[in-house]
Amino acid sequence: MPRKVPEKTVYYRDELNDDFAGTNIRRREVDERFTFVRKNPIWRCASFVLYYVVAMPLIWLYERVFLGAKFVNKRAVKKAKGKPYFLYGNHTGFIDAFTPNLISFPRRNDIVVAADTVSIKGLKNITQMLGALPVPTHRRGMKKFLEAIEYYGKRRNITVYPEAHIWPYYTGVRQFKDVSFAYPIRCGAPTFAFFTAYTRPKGLLAFLRKANVTVYVSDPIYPENGLTKKEAQKDLRNKVYAFMAEKSALSDYNVIEYIKENAAKGISDSPPSGAWRTRRED
Repeated sequence: MPRKVPEKTVYYRDELNDDFAGTNIRRREVDERFTFVRKNPIWRCASFVLYYVVAMPLIWLYERVFLGAKFVNKRAVKKAKGKPYFLYGNHTGFIDAFTPNLISFPRRNDIVVAADTVSIKGLKNITQMLGALPVPTHRRGMKKFLEAIEYYGKRRNITVYPEAHIWPYYTGVRQFKDVSFAYPIRCGAPTFAFFTAYTRPKGLLAFLRKANVTVYVSDPIYPENGLTKKEAQKDLRNKVYAFMAEKSALSDYNVIEYIKENAAKGISDSPPSGAWRTRRED
């Protein structure tokens, strides 16, 4: 059980749809007009430089030095034997944009993101150069999106956060649907799960961070043989969820407490969905 008295308490109504990222970005439309695959050689060259020369050194310094992030079983991804693979992880904070890049390195990693990520004025190209693959906001954009998944899925690793919404420092695993697990099946690619756990801050620069970060990586996960595509999709989802649920027991430090509205006795006036309430410490 988490041992720290949380600094905040969050009340939620719907674990599938409530989001606590707090970005408040005005979302742009992502439909069939959006360019998901970039083949222009100048754009691709700029993307390579930005990703490998600028972003990756900064990511390494931030996660490994400042956050003191540790990776357990990271070498398991070598079992993909050089093939691109899909990564599925819990969605608990800002570092989710960086963690899979360190797992994936030296192969590039793209991340399936919400349209918000490509909606910030002046930053759309930069986020795409760094690997953002936005989920369409309109059904008519799905065909091109899935074509991009298949195109990049044969060349790069792709990360998906099946929980979809950010719950900062959440120590458990939320329920999630199996829809995104169709991607590795479409590409015939291996799947790896990872779980970001939070523990008491220790070590170098511990006073600057809210929690220590340890990332647990699974061995390759495949669906059982002989299943239909829909059954294999569900089987893959269940195996990834089981890994995450097992590793969630290793998170033992609550920075934020999440409570379902009206679930706890003594709460009579529920705040609106997605509300933050600072915990009063007596």
